[in-house]
Amino acid sequence: EVYDMSLTSSDTILDFTHLSQSLNEICSICDLEGTADCVKSKCLNGFSRIVVDFYKAKGILNISGAETLIPSRDYKTYDKDLLTTAIADTCKLCRQCRDNHADNCVISLVRNSMEYAFWGESIPYPGNIFEYLDLVRDKDTEVAHYIMENYRKKDNSPK
Repeated sequence: EVYDMSLTSSDTILDFTHLSQSLNEICSICDLEGTADCVKSKCLNGFSRIVVDFYKAKGILNISGAETLIPSRDYKTYDKDLLTTAIADTCKLCRQCRDNHADNCVISLVRNSMEYAFWGESIPYPGNIFEYLDLVRDKDTEVAHYIMENYRKKDNSPK
């Protein structure tokens, strides 16, 4: 069952400023950025920027069917530190939906895209940051520690 998590007047608008900065930084070091070969919809980071921009413009957190559009066959080499920072930023934004978690949530879409760029696959998200970190720890203890340290700061203000 998919829950519509579109923002209503009672919702707090999520601040994607810090995550957007992380995504922009990833693009800034890409050799394709600003060239005709840069196709955002076919790039894991570009796709992430598209869905964040969609949220900012429309205020809609869940984008129906978008999880099928993640360009998982983007095999570019990405900076691991920048990817880890972006994953940590998504964890700071996570609303801890638990059973109501949706794979088409903008936060989940970005996190999955960064996971594909980092590990070549996505990590199933249980709807809770601490359970997620257990799964990340199974893949990479150092990355899990970095994400947890950044999550504890819980500061989502711009750099």
